Amino acid sequence: MRFVGCALAWRPGEADKKVSALSVLDERGNIIANTFCGTVEEIAGAVEGYDAGHGEIIVGVDAPLAVPNERGTRRVERLLSRLSLPAYSASRKIFDGRPRSEELLAALEKVGIEYTDYPFRRERDQSVVVEVDSAATLKVLSLERKGISQNGDLSRRLEEMREPRLRKGNKKARAEAIKDAIDVLWNTPGLRLRTGNLSADLHSPENVDLSKLEVNEELSHAELDRIVALIEATLAAYTVYRHWKGRDGSLVLGSGDAGAVLIPASGALRGWIFRECRAAGMPCA
Repeated sequence: MRFVGCALAWRPGEADKKVSALSVLDERGNIIANTFCGTVEEIAGAVEGYDAGHGEIIVGVDAPLAVPNERGTRRVERLLSRLSLPAYSASRKIFDGRPRSEELLAALEKVGIEYTDYPFRRERDQSVVVEVDSAATLKVLSLERKGISQNGDLSRRLEEMREPRLRKGNKKARAEAIKDAIDVLWNTPGLRLRTGNLSADLHSPENVDLSKLEVNEELSHAELDRIVALIEATLAAYTVYRHWKGRDGSLVLGSGDAGAVLIPASGALRGWIFRECRAAGMPCA
């Protein structure tokens, strides 16, 4: 079984300027590969290669996959915002009617990977793609690392947590935020950030070891963007891996073509989010 996280360059103006990144985990939580891609066809081809024709792969895409609303925001985004979790702001209008994620889904379908709103836990015979939110995942992991995800006023704790500004700000601020994010990944149980087959060459088209990179303000914004893409792809891969393992807790907010997002959540945090979803009439599983 393989778990692939895709940090898709999906926002208007990004597709032709920024690369997307893929990160791949095995069943032990090892990062076994990553790569940078340009077109959706390149992404689909790389994912197909990681699957190696076995039909056992879960892809988590860090981008809005189902965008039914012509204007405004999706219902699941509004709920995430109310929970003080980072959310996308997506409508068909901002994409001139065709989100790039739909092009990606079409390309993935051609190689046998179908969109779902709920990958099955522990089931090997599935080849699916689901929407995740790397920023929300990072915030949950930060909360878990602080040991405060199991008690207290979780709504207040989430609201008070500073949002990681990986893509905005000056280079010094971005570098600090990136180092903090890598540190969270490094200390996430079940995720093995360093493996022997990856290198410290940031400009390599594939197999870059996040744990070996020297992140500082001397890097260009473009170089920082590459690191952020790897972080987001790793968070996306971890999200689907954790869900499949069925051990540390996860939730799917929303459903089907209306928009659904898979996030990690355990214990009291999971229970609180579940109750908030039910109170809002939002499907949650």
